[in-house]
Amino acid sequence: MNRLILIGNGFDLAHGLKTSYKDFIASYFSNAINRIYLNRPYEDELIQITLKRGQYYQPLPNDRISTENSLEKFREILNGTDIFDLMFKSLVLKNSFQQIESMNWVDLEIEYFKVLLATKYGYKNNDQLEAIQKVNTQFDFLKEKLKEYLLEQEASLSTSFDLKPLVDCFTEPIQAQEVVTTNLSENQKPENLFFLNFNYTHTFEPYFDACRAEIPSEFDYIHGDLQEQHGSMIFGFGDELDKNYLEFEDEKNNELFKHIKSFEYLKNKNYYRLIRFIESGDFQVQIYGHSCGLSDRTMLNQIFEHQNCKSIKMFYHQKPDGTNDYTEKTYEISRHFKDKGMMRKKIVPFDYCRPMPQPKIE
Repeated sequence: MNRLILIGNGFDLAHGLKTSYKDFIASYFSNAINRIYLNRPYEDELIQITLKRGQYYQPLPNDRISTENSLEKFREILNGTDIFDLMFKSLVLKNSFQQIESMNWVDLEIEYFKVLLATKYGYKNNDQLEAIQKVNTQFDFLKEKLKEYLLEQEASLSTSFDLKPLVDCFTEPIQAQEVVTTNLSENQKPENLFFLNFNYTHTFEPYFDACRAEIPSEFDYIHGDLQEQHGSMIFGFGDELDKNYLEFEDEKNNELFKHIKSFEYLKNKNYYRLIRFIESGDFQVQIYGHSCGLSDRTMLNQIFEHQNCKSIKMFYHQKPDGTNDYTEKTYEISRHFKDKGMMRKKIVPFDYCRPMPQPKIE
């Protein structure tokens, strides 16, 4: 039996990278405000910041705002208690900022789809095309800003982590008790490993190299990578099972599909390689730091409900207060199953799961 390993943003966060949506937006806002502090007006595809009418500002040498304080500063501006005015040009950014404390990347992709849907219904004919093009242009700009930010984060990554705890998880035997949809006479080492990396960063690669020394292994940057060695960045909506998405296919407006992941997958061989792996034989899924949110439902449904998928094992996040996200993750995974009976057979019970080891710098 093989093993398919899903790597999500929680994996990067565990390695000290500030790759949450909140971290990214805080950095983006601080850069914008600091431009204002240098007495330069700030405007891009997403926002515009200006001095209020009748206000005067003389920049001082030490006027800077940190990333940690930028969100509070933006709230002051929005509340009208500051000398600056802020205009959101992007409805996606405006709506996501209102939910910034709980917003994850998958939530942003879903928010983009909601705005796209509202724009489709809110305009007609040429006005509709122009409005949708504007939403997509703004989303392209956001993706470019994200790429710039993640390149900075990746450059700061330590290269001296103790690899063994996670490598031991990746290469552990498949326990007979973890599989009920087929008979395993005893615990078995996986025959092959396939790392399906949903991140754009290269954080997992040292682990891959260590695993490959023990078990034949492959990897796939399913959404591309920052250097575009494994495909350009794919960022958008990936739930073709959504009933509202089905209405897009009746529209003669190809702009609606610009950031739909399925069409982006066709631009390189990554998705094709994934399908080849899951078709090659029985496999167990392991999940590390992936939200399993709806924005990837088309792909995850294809993986989880595939006849060769025999087991889904979570390495859940153990929170500082002693709680964990195992149950919440089962809710998310359930949304990718049409057959709930099959779901209950495949998800490995909590008693057989454990927290994802947290990397330690040597």
